[in-house]
Amino acid sequence: MIASNLSLRNDPRPLGDKDYMSNTTTKSIKLSLLFACFLSMVGCSSKEKFDPVVASGEEREATIVPGQSPSEEAKAELLAAKEALFTRLSGRLMEAIANRGPAAAIAVCQQEAPTIAKEVGAEQGLQIGRVGVRLRNPNNVAPSWAAELVRDKTELPMFVTLDNGHAAALLPIKLQTQCLMCHGPNDQIPQMIQEQLTRQYPNDQATGFQEGELRGWFWIDSPNT
Repeated sequence: MIASNLSLRNDPRPLGDKDYMSNTTTKSIKLSLLFACFLSMVGCSSKEKFDPVVASGEEREATIVPGQSPSEEAKAELLAAKEALFTRLSGRLMEAIANRGPAAAIAVCQQEAPTIAKEVGAEQGLQIGRVGVRLRNPNNVAPSWAAELVRDKTELPMFVTLDNGHAAALLPIKLQTQCLMCHGPNDQIPQMIQEQLTRQYPNDQATGFQEGELRGWFWIDSPNT
């Protein structure tokens, strides 16, 4: 994911002070890396192991039409929706991290991310969400049309036409270096993050990933083809 630069100015000393600038830069880098980690998190706490393609109860019963692909215009719309969700969620996460620290960002992922996805979907006139290779939230499952692609751990962006006439996309999320601090091997996750994740996600399945490994997907389903 893309780590955004954060600049915090809470120290009353002038900007020309070299010590201040060094400390601020270090803080900005740490917050940026932490933000990128939380942005790739999928869902909230779970007390048992869940299959990422088990039905969640929502009406998504559609299948892919072989050999058909959405128009270029429809593909652009699907990508724009993904960017809109990324931008909205990233802004909220940066705000939480800057103002209240990493624990607040975990709370945003747990409590606000699903609402943000629904808001973006309503504004764009489509459905959008995220699903992980391993889930934290049992409701963050793949739509029925994407079930086989998720089980196969598809690593390429997929644009498909559904039998209900919709255009859809499954867009992969790859784990970057900065995301190892909350999704990597346990011995690479800072103690502070481990403690918070243990409190929020007592049976967390979303750790143990390696850099560059497939972490999950954005999925988008639009009635516009």
